[in-house]
Amino acid sequence: MENTRGRNRITNIMGVAVLAGALFVSSVGAQGVTVTRPKPVPEPRPFQRLSSSIHALRDSIVALSQAQLGVRYKRGAESPSSGFDCSGLVQYVMEHFGAKLPRTSREQALVGKKIERDIASLKPGDLLTFGHGRRISHIGIYIGDGRYVHAPTPGSRVKVETLANTKSSWWKGARRVFAFDDSQNPDSVLN
Repeated sequence: MENTRGRNRITNIMGVAVLAGALFVSSVGAQGVTVTRPKPVPEPRPFQRLSSSIHALRDSIVALSQAQLGVRYKRGAESPSSGFDCSGLVQYVMEHFGAKLPRTSREQALVGKKIERDIASLKPGDLLTFGHGRRISHIGIYIGDGRYVHAPTPGSRVKVETLANTKSSWWKGARRVFAFDDSQNPDSVLN
């Protein structure tokens, strides 16, 4: 019973305080003070969100590619448990991000957007194609700084190589499977 009286008393005191506060705000408002709502924080622009998710996607492709380092080469294999050949590695990594690629390096070399054969034009996650003459016979995943991950040859393991140490005639070009233009300033696209 005493507990109920205590709660009622607190409720009454709070009610009086709220009423007094309302009267104070009314009297202040009458003196010409205006109360404004705080400005909402603007949400990021759509292209900013897109650009940061593309960078996150590229980082994820690099991380999954590097997680395969040391997996043994096996012709026709396409999983970390059984091994990889070059196109099996590329297919495995890209499939994790929703890109269904054909099985062979020659077919994979036709997927996506063609990228200029220049290290400065490459972005992490691009596919690098290799071969002799006009024939594509090998493929790897670019991870940045002139380096790529690939499953080189029978008897070896998935490893990182640099384009600087690769014969220029062997490197044929690059393909961008996730071909979003994330190089522009997002603000300039909208204005």
